[in-house]
Amino acid sequence: MPHATIPRIPPLELDEMDPDQQKLAKLGADTVIQVLARAPEVMQASGALGAYLLSQGKLHPRIRELTILRVALRCDAPYEWANHAPAALGGGATEAEIAALSDPDASWPPEDDAVLRAVDELCANVFVSDETWAALAATRDHAEIIEILFLAGYYRMMAGFLNSAGVPVKPGQPALGEPPVPVAVASQQVWPASGETGPDGNWKITFTHPAGSKDLLLELATDGTKVSGSIFDTQLKVTVPIVSGTVDGQKVAFTALVTDPVRFEVSVTGTVDGDLFSGSVTVSGGGTFPLTGVREVSPSN
Repeated sequence: MPHATIPRIPPLELDEMDPDQQKLAKLGADTVIQVLARAPEVMQASGALGAYLLSQGKLHPRIRELTILRVALRCDAPYEWANHAPAALGGGATEAEIAALSDPDASWPPEDDAVLRAVDELCANVFVSDETWAALAATRDHAEIIEILFLAGYYRMMAGFLNSAGVPVKPGQPALGEPPVPVAVASQQVWPASGETGPDGNWKITFTHPAGSKDLLLELATDGTKVSGSIFDTQLKVTVPIVSGTVDGQKVAFTALVTDPVRFEVSVTGTVDGDLFSGSVTVSGGGTFPLTGVREVSPSN
């Protein structure tokens, strides 16, 4: 399918955007946010549906992202693919599955095959056949089927916008049809030993995501078997309180609710080994990713 080869709508510079728009841009897909910011009312209205589909829907992140990638392929939308291929990897899809989306002879489990066939039919005919509908209904309820239809429709709309506006793919992002390169877990820095052994204190944490790593500051305080504290996003400049948590020796588990710039829940499990922290974070609707970090040691230690 044809698409613009040069940008037709120049993206706003970050310093030209309002603070909420800047935060959205820093969450990911920054170029498309910078272009959409030229029509803020449209961005707000369409973004509400997009945010729901990505973080609050019923579909598992893996099949959600495979659906979006199949739409990107059928609409020949390189930007859509480039930004969702890492999300698919983070949501549980394998590199082989992402590559297989381009293979017409690929074999899929029946429940996946039904969804991908529905996407193909919607993109080609704007209609899901009786046979494919029956296959969807065999494993999914009405709410899930409606969500699949809206998901495919939303990203077909976005593909038309991206291709027509000429939103460019950034260097280093995966090409259309290609899986992303897995991101290595960040190596832990060496700090002077603090002598501390428990989770209490401040931690410099790296959250490793296929689309790029993020640095966080984690503050933990324990009281018996309970954990409290906060997570500070150094890029977004947002502090998120821990709403519930437990500690069992060197192991911690806690949940934080992000409300700015969009609403989603993050759940962390980790283990403390002296001044080292390792574990994983599960982002609601987004997948599970590794966390590593080191204790912040004051000069007096």
